[in-house]
Amino acid sequence: MVIFLTFLSVPNNSITNNSITNNPTTDNRSLECISLLLALFCLTASSGFLTGRLITNHESPITFQSDTRPLIPTIHIEGIRNGLLHGSIKGSARVIVGSQTFTESGIFALEASSLRFNEIVVIVPDNAQFVASSRGKKYYPVFSSGGERIVPKNRVYFETEREAEAEGYVQ
Repeated sequence: MVIFLTFLSVPNNSITNNSITNNPTTDNRSLECISLLLALFCLTASSGFLTGRLITNHESPITFQSDTRPLIPTIHIEGIRNGLLHGSIKGSARVIVGSQTFTESGIFALEASSLRFNEIVVIVPDNAQFVASSRGKKYYPVFSSGGERIVPKNRVYFETEREAEAEGYVQ
């Protein structure tokens, strides 16, 4: 509101009907009247807006209903603590770890020693004597330490050294 009032204050000499008037009392009264009308309009608009905001109830009632949907079987593995695998079962899910089976809802803690080792089993094709990596240039005997280090998905097998060398691999 202060911005409007200071913006509307003009010098005593103002232009009216394309002529310059030097009557300060007439100019001041008209400016005061315009300023008063603008202030009254802003006050009315803002008070109407605020009254509307105060009267309107924005709160919607929140109702809680019990969940009647069927329980989805869930198994939650929390992790390994002190050598035990901790978790919980909700619903009718079956958990089998090694020789232990859990079928009822609740929490469980079982020996995790069998889960702590990553055993990779690689099936070697019959008659394969040599292996190479599809990303490398060397071939190795299948059961050598170099051959066992090749990632299973990158393995290429050969029956003879000649086959490997024919494909561009060296020993």
